[in-house]
Amino acid sequence: MSAIAQSHPLQVSAGESRAADILVFAIPFLQFVKLNVVGVLYASEIVLIATFLYFAVNRKLRRFTPVSKTFLAVCAAWLASQIVTDVVLNTAFADYARGWSRIAMTLIAFSVLYVLLNGQQQRFVIYGWGLVIGGALEFLINPVELANTYPWKFGLSYPATLGVFLLASRAKSGSYWPIVASAAIGCVNIVAATRSRGAVCLAVALCLLITLPARRQSQRTFGLNTKSRLMVIGAFAVSIAGIAWIYQYASSSGILGQVAQEEYQEQSTGEYGVLLGGRSAILGSIPAIYDSPILGHGSWARDPFYVLAQLQAMAAMGYENVGAIETEELEEGYVPAHSCIFGAWVEAGIVGAIFWGWVLVFTIKSLLRVHSSNTLMLPLVFFCALSLAWDLVFSPYGTQSRIIVPYYLVMLMTQL
Repeated sequence: MSAIAQSHPLQVSAGESRAADILVFAIPFLQFVKLNVVGVLYASEIVLIATFLYFAVNRKLRRFTPVSKTFLAVCAAWLASQIVTDVVLNTAFADYARGWSRIAMTLIAFSVLYVLLNGQQQRFVIYGWGLVIGGALEFLINPVELANTYPWKFGLSYPATLGVFLLASRAKSGSYWPIVASAAIGCVNIVAATRSRGAVCLAVALCLLITLPARRQSQRTFGLNTKSRLMVIGAFAVSIAGIAWIYQYASSSGILGQVAQEEYQEQSTGEYGVLLGGRSAILGSIPAIYDSPILGHGSWARDPFYVLAQLQAMAAMGYENVGAIETEELEEGYVPAHSCIFGAWVEAGIVGAIFWGWVLVFTIKSLLRVHSSNTLMLPLVFFCALSLAWDLVFSPYGTQSRIIVPYYLVMLMTQL
């Protein structure tokens, strides 16, 4: 990263640099302050908007590389597609205001963070600790609704896990310490019924272990050979398989508690087990995409038909208790889409899917690169890349994602 920093020097004074460091910490730190303006607006986003306007007025939004320009272009195309879809379908104001602002904030956050973070290794650490402390304060002061029922999964898991990888990326960390730390926090997440994050952490441990011999042999940046690439890809697959087996045993035997046992039994009753039972929203989003693959269904798409389609498909596959849906949820009728890619495809049409597809391909390419053996942030880079890859396919693009995903992307672009 130091070489990149030298190739993109920031002509600022020491005082301006300290102010920028404070700003970098404040942006994620303020996530615990929320305002209800049509949707949820974080104080972090207000700071991002103000900073973006300042950079625009002072012509500081010009330090972009070809890959970052491509990201901005495809994201702008996603926004344009969403606007066209909502205008054609006459989407309600409350819905399209949230849909457009979500995409616009992605553009703004990425632009600001690229200027502030690109090539600045220490600032990636500062921003990361802002996410850790801000996330912990959000859980203590202003938690999301699900955090009351699942305090670790929807509250402390992410800040605690990110904190571990920040510590594992310190300069004085030994060769094996990051591997042990990654595996340990992965096990903690599994025991706390946070399966996906546990799988990601164990995959990071495997990636660090696989690449350790190659990183010890060279001080320069080099590419992975075919065998190593296959091993890195396989590491994630092995982690998922291992998590499935461990979680199946621990949950079914009651080791993880009654709630986890009941949840697993419900999700594993069908033909495809917990693999589909835990991500059943795909059974509602695929029919929605099939019905309108080009235009989409508009921001915050609603249609109870697809909710019922999901339930009917699950019942046909043998999943039990699929009819146990709350009346309020059925009346709202949000089209199921527990995925960044599928969610954008449902709402904005094919262009939304192309945007997130580009991000996924870029993330995989980044993951298949080995960095120099003196890269201090490699555990953090692996965690960001694997977390992003998983979320693109299996997690929705929520409000907090707008200050996390751009951070991941800028980090990967800096590494490349």
